[in-house]
Amino acid sequence: MKNILVFSNGEKIGDGIIKLPFIIEIKKRFPSSKLHWITDKGTTVYNNRLKNIAQQYIDIIYEQSNLKYFFWNKISSKFEFEKMKFDYIIDTQKSLIRTLSIKRIKCNFFISATAAGFFSDIPINRKYYENDYYVNGLFYLLNLIKPENKRYQNTIDYKIPVNLYNQLKNIFDKKYKYIGYALGAGENDKIWDIKKFFEVIQYFEKKDYKTVLFLGPNDQGIKELTKKNIQNAIYPEEIIKDFSGPEIVMSSTKFLTAALSNDSGVSHMLSTNNCFLIKLFGPKNPDKFTPDLDNIKTISSKNYDSLNINKIPVNKVIQEIEIGIKSRE
Repeated sequence: MKNILVFSNGEKIGDGIIKLPFIIEIKKRFPSSKLHWITDKGTTVYNNRLKNIAQQYIDIIYEQSNLKYFFWNKISSKFEFEKMKFDYIIDTQKSLIRTLSIKRIKCNFFISATAAGFFSDIPINRKYYENDYYVNGLFYLLNLIKPENKRYQNTIDYKIPVNLYNQLKNIFDKKYKYIGYALGAGENDKIWDIKKFFEVIQYFEKKDYKTVLFLGPNDQGIKELTKKNIQNAIYPEEIIKDFSGPEIVMSSTKFLTAALSNDSGVSHMLSTNNCFLIKLFGPKNPDKFTPDLDNIKTISSKNYDSLNINKIPVNKVIQEIEIGIKSRE
């Protein structure tokens, strides 16, 4: 049995979701392995909000290890790393000090892109490592220790907890078709005008699609508007109380025909490849924040010679949703 240690500086909800396909792929390539996850000073959502998903793949988490790089110090005052040895250590961050610290832990092969791969036991080709989409770089590191000829699936394919699945089945009636919408975002320049969202929603409601709304913790103002304007919308996170919001959103994609989202944390949750998803972008680079999947399409305001997300026309969004739905019928 292989023991694999993955080192990061912690995960908030967005990058925690983005990295899930990488974690899943490790277990696919090393099915009998024991996967260890370690952070230095940061925390990880794999130990809280995404725990029900992460624990299907990660066996042990060493959180906030507070690593030391001077040889006269213990590696960590919290964990006995001196007594451990791993087959592989994959260093996913690029801080020199942290890399020197994690390299003190014994292993057969150390993989790291820090300092252009200077510390890596297997040479790093920067041309292939430095991809537009962050997770592609992680897959490159994995390919160094376990090459895979076929194209990897950058999907979040996990087993929905039985209790959560049963609750979702009660929400989503098989007789109907559903489209999900994520109307908020952390920055104002990432938010498509809510009136434009309402136009899209009303168009598809007339075609008998049920509306499902996913809102983030800072979307209270948007929520008041949706409650007033979209009378029959479904809010799964209001109905299900015993699972975290991200787990509910990600699992809901199994029941959606399509989804529409701004560039936000919720859009990462919807990027499971289980339903057709359109992500709307203003000033940010779509390639950097979107996996290359057949079921995910981006529309950028840059296609309309603008950084203003509201330059994206409603009819274009409706057209792309219809194309996406039809191609998957």
